[in-house]
Amino acid sequence: MSDWTFLTSAEGPHLCVWRGAAAALAEAVPAAEPLRWLRGSRMRTRAGLLDEWAAAAQFPPYFGGTWDSLRDSLSDLPAGGTFLVFDADQLLQDAPPSDGVTLMAVLEAVAEDLAPRPFHLVLQVEPSHHGDLVEGLRRLRVPFREV
Repeated sequence: MSDWTFLTSAEGPHLCVWRGAAAALAEAVPAAEPLRWLRGSRMRTRAGLLDEWAAAAQFPPYFGGTWDSLRDSLSDLPAGGTFLVFDADQLLQDAPPSDGVTLMAVLEAVAEDLAPRPFHLVLQVEPSHHGDLVEGLRRLRVPFREV
């Protein structure tokens, strides 16, 4: 059983890695409010990522579909929140590496903007892809915790 108390805190790291099946994560994570679900399979490109995030977080119709508008829209979430990314090993797989760097910078800025409200991203990955995901995060020098 994992300790999920960090979800109620604005303290980092804001990125978490869950090694296991998506269904197991859905059962394990406490019913935090707000809790939103994203599908890595829909976020293989920057456009797909922005569309999936806009749908999951119910961004306003004027969402611009840019990195800046992603930051603005996430930073405007009144309660912050927790985002579960299923099949996170697919995240930005068909995008240039610079998009991964930009995404991580945007997410860190959002966490700062939202403080003291909590903001966390839980990346679910099957055990067979765990090493690759962790290696990619380390290459990007992204702080994360395992849950």
